[in-house]
Amino acid sequence: MASARTAERSDFLLARLDPSQVAMFRFLLEAYDNLAYFTVLERRPALLKISFAPESRLEVEATLRKMQASVAFEWQAWPDQEEWRGRQ
Repeated sequence: MASARTAERSDFLLARLDPSQVAMFRFLLEAYDNLAYFTVLERRPALLKISFAPESRLEVEATLRKMQASVAFEWQAWPDQEEWRGRQ
């Protein structure tokens, strides 16, 4: 019996949007069956950490571009640890 292969780590993206749009963002992202999930880092403006399997990066980015037709948001690569520490 073949076993399902799971990622040993996750990749991340950072998204920023109006707090009033978080529910719609969640609704749209969940429509893509476990492709990615997010955690709210800040409420105003809504700052989201999007987590996904590294091998799904291209599909996640394509999905986010599609979602931008329905919800206004910006997204970017997750800052590396050193860069992130420098902003705190």
